[in-house]
Amino acid sequence: MKLPSLRTRIRNGTLLMLAIAVGLGAFAVDSVHKLGGAIRETLHRNYISIEAAGHMHEAIYQAQIAAARSGTDPVLQQQREAFEHWISIELGDITEAGESDLARSIASTGKGIFDQLAQGQTPKPEDFIVLHGLLDRLIAMNQAAMFRADSRASKMSDQLAYELSAGLFLLLLFGIVLSWTQAGIIAKPLTELTDHLRGFSLHGPSSRLGDQPLLELQAVADEFNRMAERLEQFDRLNVDRLLYEKGKTEAIIESLEDGIVLIDTGGVVTHINEISAIILGIERGDALGSAFDDLSSSSPHYLRVRDALRRVAIQPFGTQRVEVDLHVRGRAHSYVLKPTPLRQSEGQSFGTLLILQDITYLRDQDRARTNLVATLSHELKTPLTSLGLSIELMLRRNDLDATTRELAVSVQEDAARMRRLATNLLDLARGNGPAITVQFVPTDLGQLLQTVIHGFDAQAAQKGISLHTNETPPSLEIISDPLKISWVISNLIANALRYTPSGGEITATLEPTEYGARITVVDTGPGIAPELQAHLFERYAQADVNGAERGSAGLGLAIAKEIVDAHGGRIFVTSEPGHGAVFTVELMRSPREAADVADSDRR
Repeated sequence: MKLPSLRTRIRNGTLLMLAIAVGLGAFAVDSVHKLGGAIRETLHRNYISIEAAGHMHEAIYQAQIAAARSGTDPVLQQQREAFEHWISIELGDITEAGESDLARSIASTGKGIFDQLAQGQTPKPEDFIVLHGLLDRLIAMNQAAMFRADSRASKMSDQLAYELSAGLFLLLLFGIVLSWTQAGIIAKPLTELTDHLRGFSLHGPSSRLGDQPLLELQAVADEFNRMAERLEQFDRLNVDRLLYEKGKTEAIIESLEDGIVLIDTGGVVTHINEISAIILGIERGDALGSAFDDLSSSSPHYLRVRDALRRVAIQPFGTQRVEVDLHVRGRAHSYVLKPTPLRQSEGQSFGTLLILQDITYLRDQDRARTNLVATLSHELKTPLTSLGLSIELMLRRNDLDATTRELAVSVQEDAARMRRLATNLLDLARGNGPAITVQFVPTDLGQLLQTVIHGFDAQAAQKGISLHTNETPPSLEIISDPLKISWVISNLIANALRYTPSGGEITATLEPTEYGARITVVDTGPGIAPELQAHLFERYAQADVNGAERGSAGLGLAIAKEIVDAHGGRIFVTSEPGHGAVFTVELMRSPREAADVADSDRR
């Protein structure tokens, strides 16, 4: 059986009281409306009859006066019309018993008098007296009716007052009963609940609340009973639940693809999942309960991981991770060892969680990308060699004009530069460390910058971009590899041309510094986002900027940085989105000065 809720009872009681109040109000409004309508109608019609009688009195008086003076026909005719008008109104406004016969008598008597006057005869005075008496009776009859209507209105108002008083008394009585009963229904269970809470104890069985008459109170009782049951279970220390949680945690750890080893504060292995046991080449049963540094295992994997952890232990926290390559499950795998201390919020240590994260798929991707770059670099050499031979054969002809020969020489230089770039790109793809070799010779940076700028004149004109440089000091000479530096400048200008829209401007400047020279390439392109600037000189870093075409492989700036680093200089970028970019290359006058500056910085 569904229990009624307290809210439902209060709502139903309130709605019932409201219905009673609305019913009483509707009844009172209807009664008052009827009473008012009856009074208005009665008074109005009786008043019309009295008014008609008065006008007919006046018409008869005027006719009698006119007759006494041997009155003229127009006066008599006017009074006759007035009399007939008001008698017709009276005949249409009969409201009382006997009023109809009285009105017809008045009409008949008046008609007889006016007919005699119309024929020139003089009515008897008694006829006028009779007619006036009839009109007085009509007035008296309607006045009596008005008094009776007033009496009925008084009675109806008294009855209405009694009925409203009775209804309000019933409504008040119902409200008192409802409030009394609901208060008792609510107060009794709450008093019982208070007694149970006062006598509640964590030791021993707790009392229970019984069934309640209301839904809300039943919900409170159910929650109280469930709370008592839970506290009793807590008092009995539910070991089964703890064992279940422990098993679930172990199942989660076992399902991880990474190796997990839990080591307590004493260095003893308290848990190791199956993946870790396979990676380390040890038996789980032998590892549990033993010190991790003293496991009786000669597995080379375990020995390498143990030695790596010992090296990690002396590193600052946050950098305590090392990568090791192990042959597991028939192939080479790469793992990152990450020891993580386990601590409570108060700082108490539970031990160390050693995670052996498999990053083999990342290293596979790096190798695949490196192989792709190496293959592409190797394949570029054949067409570039063929292009160089073709240009060389063309230059041996004597029938070339000066412009054609100048263009051919420029193509030959670019082809040679691209062949050397392909070689450097291949060297860079083969190793992780700097693979750029440089040949230091005296280099006139001013002339070198002018030569590189001149090689991009046609491309800049085709895109509608203004490309220019400043007045270069003639004696600005450093010891460097001119081919590699020219490639750095070419890469910066090519990137600026790629991202600068038509109508923009690119300025390459050269200026001396305290230790050497500074080359700056400034463009009016869309700029570089701050989050991209930090990774701009990394390998394969590329960006889509306003639909501009990407570079070939994202290696240009990485190679440029390798070249500048090999010269002991530095390259960096400053940019704000929407305000272009500024690439700066700072070079030392000689490798010796670069080494001296590096030593002073370290000191």
